[in-house]
Parts: sequence; C-alpha cells; structure tokens
Amino acid sequence: MFSSYSAFKKYLHALWGRLTGYLASEPLNPCQVGILVAATVMLMTLLPVAASGSGSWAVEVNGRTVAVADDLGAVDRALNILALVPGAEYSRRVTVRRAAAADGPAVNGTVLLNRLARALGADASGTVVLVNGRPVLVVADRRTGELLLDKVKELYAQKPGLKVSIADQVSLKDGPVPAEDILALDGALAMVRRGGREIQTYVVRPGDTLWDVAAKTGVQVAALQSLNPGLTPENLQIGEKIRLSRPVPMINVVATRELAVRREIPFAVEKRKDGNLYSGQVKVLQPGQPGLAEVDYRITYRNGMETGRQEVSRTVLREPRDQVVAVGSWTLLASRSGTGGRLSWPVAGAIDSPFGSRRGSFHPGIDIAAGYGTPVSAAAPGRVVRAGWYGGYGNCVDIDHGNGVITRYGHLSSISVREGQQVAGGQLIGHVGSTGYSTGPHLHFEVRINDQPENPVPFL
Repeated sequence: MFSSYSAFKKYLHALWGRLTGYLASEPLNPCQVGILVAATVMLMTLLPVAASGSGSWAVEVNGRTVAVADDLGAVDRALNILALVPGAEYSRRVTVRRAAAADGPAVNGTVLLNRLARALGADASGTVVLVNGRPVLVVADRRTGELLLDKVKELYAQKPGLKVSIADQVSLKDGPVPAEDILALDGALAMVRRGGREIQTYVVRPGDTLWDVAAKTGVQVAALQSLNPGLTPENLQIGEKIRLSRPVPMINVVATRELAVRREIPFAVEKRKDGNLYSGQVKVLQPGQPGLAEVDYRITYRNGMETGRQEVSRTVLREPRDQVVAVGSWTLLASRSGTGGRLSWPVAGAIDSPFGSRRGSFHPGIDIAAGYGTPVSAAAPGRVVRAGWYGGYGNCVDIDHGNGVITRYGHLSSISVREGQQVAGGQLIGHVGSTGYSTGPHLHFEVRINDQPENPVPFL
C-alpha cells in the first residue's frame, strides 16, 4: 500500500523507468511489447485514482472487473510475469479503479495472476500430449513432451532386461495453448502417474447383493452408493445396472523380457505286478530321480503387472530316471472250499485244539503247540490293526490282509510289531507265550472273514 499520493507517483516513475529500461535492453517480440504497452496504459490510468489516497483497487480487463487487489505492486508484478510467457499474445485493455464493496474481497498475488491470465486470454505456444487422439495434458515444448514419455517408460523399467514401450498411440502437437494449462515436467509426470477414472457398468446377477458387487469389482460399498444415488442395497433387481468408477492409466506401458530358469522334470513311475506281494502292497525296486531342464520364458507386462508367460525354448540338462515299483497282486480269497489257500503256517507245530465246538463251547481258531518263546511270523502280507493286550487273548496281534480277511495271533509272550505297520508274509510279529486265558505255551491262530471266524486249516 502507498501512504500518500506523492509516494505512489514516485512508484510510477520508478516503474516507468524499469519498463523503458527493459524495452531498451531486451530484444522483445511483438507479443511481449503488447503486454508491456498494456501495462503502461494501465499505469497511466492509475494517476487519477491514486490521487484520492490508499485503499483497494479493482482490476478491469476491457471494462470487466476480474479481481480486487490491496497492493498495486501485485498488479504490476502479475502483468510483468504474463509479459514474459513465451509466445504469449494479449490484445485486451487493462485498467484500474477504486474498488467498491460490490467488487468483492481482495485476493492474493497467485489468484490475481491466474484471473488476469484467464481474462486476458493468454495464449502461449506449447505442446499438447494426445493419447489415442485425445488431449490429456500440455507441456511447454516438444522436447519436454519427449522427456515426459521417456520418464513414463522408466517408471516400468525397474527389472533387468526389460524392453519397454508405450501401448497407446501417443502424439505431440505444437500450437497455441492456454498459458495456465502448461505443466512443468515433474507436474506432468505426477499427473500421468495419478491416472484418471473411467465409468463402467456392472449388471446385477441372480443372488448378488451390493456387498457381493463390491467384492467382485473391488469398489467400496460407499463409493457404489455415491455413484448410484437411487440404488436400494436391500433390494437389488436382476439385470439392474450399477455404475462403477475405476482407476485407469493415462498412458499404458507394455514391457517384455527374456528369463531363463531351471525346472525339475518329474520322473515316470513304472509299475510291475508281483504275485509274491499281497494286493495293495508296493515295493520300490528302483528309486526315481527327477531330471533338470533350463527353460527360457518370454514374460509380458502391462503397467508393471505380469500378463503372460510363454515358453520359448527348453534345454534338458539331465534326463529323469523312472521309478520302478512292484505292485502286489496276491489276493487272499475268502473261501471255505479248502482250495487256493495262500496262508503260511505262522509257527511250526501240531494242532493241539481244532476249530469248532470244544467241551460245550465254540473255539474260533486253532491252537498250535510250540515251545515258549518260539518265533511267530505273519501268515501273509498285510497291515497290523491290533498289537497289544486283548482280554482273554492276552498279548494279541491282528493283521488285515484286505478283502475282509484278518488273521489273529493270541497268547503271545512278546510283540514285535506296532499298530499301523505294514508287514510282509513270514515277517516276525512276536513269540509264543501263555498270556491271557491259557493253560500253557501255545499259539492261538484265527482266520476271520468279515469279522466272522473261519476254520484256518483250509487256508494253510
């Protein structure tokens, strides 16, 4: 602010000296000359109004008030800045008058500059960046536009060996642009990184709730309700269209790279039937070994996200070795005919007590005489389903051979297997004893088919 008319006159003389000195020392283009002349005309209009003292000033362009300033120096600085915009063209008259209450409040220098730029119709030479034919932003010149595109590609060139390119049709167009739209390189890059928003439509399907739609589309429920004010969340209709706002890149960038990785080659399994193994039993004859290959992939990315992986070539470094297994085919048949029995005697000895009725009771197996501690072997391959004390049987082992066939070994003095263990035919499972309900050392042996006792002798 100026404290007196004489002070303001001194300011005008000093400003005039700066303007004339600038005109004499700098080669100006006609556009800059125009704005300086406009500023000079404006200063001449200040003399009458300044004589009336201090206060706020209304700045007019072609007779229309565009802003109110407390400080005439701010007006001067704004006009000087606009005069130096490269290629700026101004053809409108700027005047200043004493502000009235109806002109509104005073604004700061930045707001004043922006309002003057818009009101003057400041056109500057610049470069418009077009994506797929649509203008998206403005930079100062073509070189800045080219640097911007290089910077955008660098955003997605973080992995080694990437070949990066822009997927969209991007062009640069030079010409007059609004001065206030021109972005510096960093500002333009930040704008590209933010991207834009695109409105899409989701069609409600049977069973959909608003929360289902939010989960499927990745858009929050509150955002869906804001975009669709007439939506009734509790009563969605099949076929109803819901608007979605999704982030979309301003410029899409694609990239490819070649990647070599080592991968295991799985080995094959060769199965051979073996009649000496019980059905369901498997024995590894030759362990398998995976092979090794070097695989070259071509990986594609879009905006930093992997979108595809194509195998280009494969070099086998080591061939896999097949695994060879023997698969049991011996099936113990549940037969009472006495033919085709495949059970081995679990212990050598005479039958001391046969299967069936005995002294008014039923004997569900046979008792084989043997000395205390004599080894007892499995009558056939199978899985141990009992190994421990079992009532009157004492120490008892049950072996499941499949197809409903179980063999039982009772009154053992010790047990050499555990429950769940797979055993082979003839494998030691315990020793003869006299535990449980027994009158002396012997082996009680049963064959049970579907949990019903059968005479073991036809199976031996």
